[in-house]
Amino acid sequence: MTSKKLIILTAMAYGLASPATFAQGNDFFGSSVPGSGSNIERPPGVQAAEQQALQNSHAEYTSDEKRMQKKYKANLRAAQDLITKGEKMLKDGEKKKDDKMQKKGKILKEVGEKRVQELKESNPSP
Repeated sequence: MTSKKLIILTAMAYGLASPATFAQGNDFFGSSVPGSGSNIERPPGVQAAEQQALQNSHAEYTSDEKRMQKKYKANLRAAQDLITKGEKMLKDGEKKKDDKMQKKGKILKEVGEKRVQELKESNPSP
C-alpha cells in the first residue's frame, strides 16, 4: 500500500475525512463518489438558518430594501405633488387669464405624470 492510500484510509477511519475530500480527477460534482446526490448532510445550525431564511423571506425586509421602499414612496409622493401643483396652476391661470401660469402648470403636470409612470414601471417592491 502506498503512503498516500494509507494516510487516506487512516483519516477516514478516524472520521477526519470523507471519500469526497480525496476525490481525484474531474470529480467536481462528485460523480464517482458512491452515495452522493440528494443525501447532503449539513450541520444543524446551517439547516436551521436555511429554514429561517425561507420562512422570513416574505415577511421581513432587509434594511436596504426598507430604505429603497421609503425612497420610492417619497419619489412617488413628490411626483404626485407636482401633478397637484400643475393642476392648481392651470386652474389659477384660467381664472386670472394668465397664459404663462397655464403653460407652467401644464409642464409641471406632464412632468409629474411622466415621473409617476416611470416610478410605477420600476417599482422595487413586489
